[in-house]
Parts: sequence; structure tokens; C-alpha cells
Amino acid sequence: MKRLSLLVSLLVFASIPAFGYNLVNSSWTEVCVFSTSCSVTVTDYSSTVLGSGKLQTRIYQGQPGSTGAGKYVYEYRVDLTQVAGITYPPSVDSVAIWNAGPLLQFDYNFDSNATDQVYVITSGGLGTKGLSSSYLSGGWSYFNINPPVYAGSYPGGGESSYFFGFASDYAPTLRTIWVHTDSGWVSVTGYAPNAP
Repeated sequence: MKRLSLLVSLLVFASIPAFGYNLVNSSWTEVCVFSTSCSVTVTDYSSTVLGSGKLQTRIYQGQPGSTGAGKYVYEYRVDLTQVAGITYPPSVDSVAIWNAGPLLQFDYNFDSNATDQVYVITSGGLGTKGLSSSYLSGGWSYFNINPPVYAGSYPGGGESSYFFGFASDYAPTLRTIWVHTDSGWVSVTGYAPNAP
């Protein structure tokens, strides 16, 4: 019933105009926005997706003296490296968060324009698949991966997305995050802003 109600909600919201987030590719140096030493201590949490896969969520807080001091940073990675599908490899192509609150604007790619809302760490980090789009629609923040992240033909042969993320004024809490697989939406637990 929970899955049906989500599907109905998503179909209703599909007719609502979307607001595109300003999405940029960056590198591991985006952390320098939140630390004067370009180094932070992170907290990770992983939930199972498609059997042996996972949605990895990562949080940390901006350090004093940095541009993003006091702000909360949220990063996500879809990891299907250990998922195997010999005749039909499953895949993931989207992550959705309900009521993430406003995504703050910073200069994640260091082009002197502090209007970036979502970043993808395409250099100096894990993964091979990036985001094709990210937007807000009907209270849902979507992070779309295209081409999708696929499982492999053997364990260890699957793919991973890059880490992608955003910053928020709101502290983290463990809550429901939705992942879209080739079989439909599934719910997992991960860190997201505790927006009112």
C-alpha cells in the first residue's frame, strides 16, 4: 500500500512544473568550501539496494572560518558494484528526497559564480556515473542518473555513481529516501535534512 500511495503521489506531482537546480561537476576540492584546510571528518550510512547494492549517504558540517561554516553537507552514492545480473542486470537511475528544504548556493566548481546548488564529484572520488539533471517538483528533490548505474554480470563487476551532494541549513536525520530501480521505486534509510 505504501508503494502504491507513493506512485500516486509521484504521478500527481509529475504534472506540477519542476524547478531545476543549478547542477555542476566538481572535484574533491569542493570540500574546501566547508573547510579552510580542505579536510573534514565525515559520517557515513549505507542502506541495501537491489540485494548486494547500497545507497551510501555521507554528512559533515562546515568548519569555522570557511565559506560554508555551520552549514550541513549531504552526499549520496549509488553503489551496485557487488550486484550481479547475468541475463538482465538491474539498474538505478534516480534518487528522490521528500521535503529536503532549500538547497543552499555556493561556488562548488570555483568559477567565481556562487549559484551552484547541486554538485557531482567527477574527479578525485569514487564512481563513474554522474547526474544528468536535478530538480524540485511537488516537494520532491530528484537527482537523476543518466545513463543509469548498472549491476554487473558477476559480483564486483557492477557500476557506481559518483558522489553527488548539496548543502543545507538543516541538521541531518535518518529518514526515508527513495531510489528508482528498473523495477520501480524502493524506499531506503539515509541521511537527509530535517527540514520543517
